[in-house]
Amino acid sequence: MPVKVAGIQNNIGLIYAEIKEYRTALAYYFKAEKINIANKEKSILAINYNNIATCYQKLNQFSSAQTYLQKSLLLRQEVSDTVGMAMAYHNIGINHQLTEDNDSAIIFFNKSLRYLTNMSENIGHAYNYLELGNTLLQQHKLTEAEPYLLSSLRISENSELEGVKVEVYKYLSSLYEQKQDFKKAFNYQNLYLLSKENVESDESKNEILKKELEYDFAKRQELQRKDAENRQAVAAAEIKSQKKLTTGAVIGLIILSGLILIVFRSYNQKRKANDIISKQKELVEHKNKEILDSINYAKYIQNALLPSEKIINELPVNCFILFKPKDIVSGDFYWIHNNPISEKSVNEVYIAAVDCTGHGVPGALVSVVGNNGLNRCVKEYGIHDTGKILDKLSELVEETFEKSENELKDGMDISILKIKTDSIDGASKKIELQWSGANNPLWIIKKDTQLLEEIKANKQPVGKFMERKNFTSHSLFLEKGDRLYLFTDGYADQFGGPKGKKFKYKQLEDLLLSTFELPFSDQKNILEASLIKWKGELEQVDDICIIGISI
Repeated sequence: MPVKVAGIQNNIGLIYAEIKEYRTALAYYFKAEKINIANKEKSILAINYNNIATCYQKLNQFSSAQTYLQKSLLLRQEVSDTVGMAMAYHNIGINHQLTEDNDSAIIFFNKSLRYLTNMSENIGHAYNYLELGNTLLQQHKLTEAEPYLLSSLRISENSELEGVKVEVYKYLSSLYEQKQDFKKAFNYQNLYLLSKENVESDESKNEILKKELEYDFAKRQELQRKDAENRQAVAAAEIKSQKKLTTGAVIGLIILSGLILIVFRSYNQKRKANDIISKQKELVEHKNKEILDSINYAKYIQNALLPSEKIINELPVNCFILFKPKDIVSGDFYWIHNNPISEKSVNEVYIAAVDCTGHGVPGALVSVVGNNGLNRCVKEYGIHDTGKILDKLSELVEETFEKSENELKDGMDISILKIKTDSIDGASKKIELQWSGANNPLWIIKKDTQLLEEIKANKQPVGKFMERKNFTSHSLFLEKGDRLYLFTDGYADQFGGPKGKKFKYKQLEDLLLSTFELPFSDQKNILEASLIKWKGELEQVDDICIIGISI
């Protein structure tokens, strides 16, 4: 009678484990353990300990799991349970695998296989080959992993072990992807997705359970052969107390039926919840598509505001622009304006690199304010001085954001240059320029010295600022062949390299100096290639804009 009660307690624990109530399952397993210890039921106690260890693994308490797996192994050794020892070694290997002790895991999987040597290939072989292949795959030992996974696949296909096949397909797809055999990787990925869908159906789940029970039954046959005489004696005694046992069995069945009802109710509720989640997912995906379509259209609008390739090519100076938004739309932008100032076809060319607060959609909205403000400064207000342009732009930005009930401190950092075209076409060797900066400086490399000279910006942004001063206008006289660089902070702030650190301005300065004598198209390509190499697998952290100008 106590043995039957222990069996019922264990079965109740299995049901709670199935619905992931692991702590409740442990309570029933421990009740079964006490009964099995009192009755010295070593074989059943070994299974009991394995169930306890499985719950601890699910609760990420791997040390406790290891303790009970060792207890299970010792009991199986005491009763000379060969199949049980193979199972115990496999489960200890799994526990080491879960704690990322892969070398130990491999040792125990091989021990498990040694105890299965004299048996025909079964689910035990399939699972050991599967986990050996998986563990070696995690160690990137692809050549060693492949034969184990293929052996597991062969056994699982011959024995119709659907659950094993799903896992093998997944690991083989990953293995061939790493070996760059993309055709095989794609085929196994398709098999994985198809098999996974089939396994998740109730019919396939029942088939998997059947195979697992067959394996457990083979183990039990081994035990039954060794203690047949004892069981015959027990059978005679059980006949005398059949009525009591029948009563206990009925009570147990009632309890089990109630718990099974709870499991099925839980399953139905979960299925309904999954249906709701599926519908919500479709709704979210639809909303995300609408949002993404809107952002892509915003990109189209933002690109329309940027100077076209034709305008850039028609400038009286040679120019390159490296522009790489972090997201679909950008908080950085570049601005170019040809401003006629007399009837003698004399123009002032304005070029600016602008970095607005934030990036993505918020930055893009601020960039529209900045672009519109710059156009108003030169067209509507007729301002020609770069410093005064930034002063007026600050007023316009503040006016725009003051209309909000919330206090917004959005603004922008700008490096703006003005070039007089008559000084380029005239007889004078010196070319007249004017420059102003809000936080972002101007870099100049002169052809005769090939040294980088920095003109510092005012330490204040365009927009709201507590202690604002008028922006400084710097007058410059350069020679043909000199180069100037306007930029935002995105390139220098990019993380990457072997230590995952920022690129920094010093490295950018060295890169520009080392490529100074190259044509602008080559210098731009080198800048872009260097950024990609430095960034590696890391995400781009900010919008990037660099403008090179050759006088």
